[in-house]
Amino acid sequence: MSSTSLTLLFFVGSVVVSLASGCSSPYQQVRGWCIFVNITAPPNGPGDPITWFQAREFCQESQGDLVSFDDETKLHAVSKHIDLNFREESEQGWVYWVGAHRTNGKWQWVNSRQVNLLSNIWLPDQPSVSATTQHGRLVPADKVHGRRYLRSDDGATGISPAHICERQ
Repeated sequence: MSSTSLTLLFFVGSVVVSLASGCSSPYQQVRGWCIFVNITAPPNGPGDPITWFQAREFCQESQGDLVSFDDETKLHAVSKHIDLNFREESEQGWVYWVGAHRTNGKWQWVNSRQVNLLSNIWLPDQPSVSATTQHGRLVPADKVHGRRYLRSDDGATGISPAHICERQ
């Protein structure tokens, strides 16, 4: 088989896989969800940590929005995806902007669904009742099991080295 035929076969195969998963680049299928983990400040590399607003703008420019963890299953699947594909970041305990935010005193996801404040997706004593905490981050809390939780932070002045986008 010629190299042109192999290239064409690879391209056609890639298109079929992309169409079958329903996720277009840079998104990857993670248990049925189209997810894009974006590292804006890699270790020993160029880039800067960004605010929640900058992370959301980036996601929207890539035809998505910050991820909404409507249930624990998605949070666990995305955590596992991070552990498998971003080993160095996982080991360093990086935090990721996600789509939880507080508007008019109520927590909701960027998809307008209410955030379940009693769910165990939150760290204990979270979300904070402080008036300055307006946005959510995914943070490592259990290195043994690779478990991550939500923590409330100030996304206006706070920065994170990474964020997670989702495309519906």
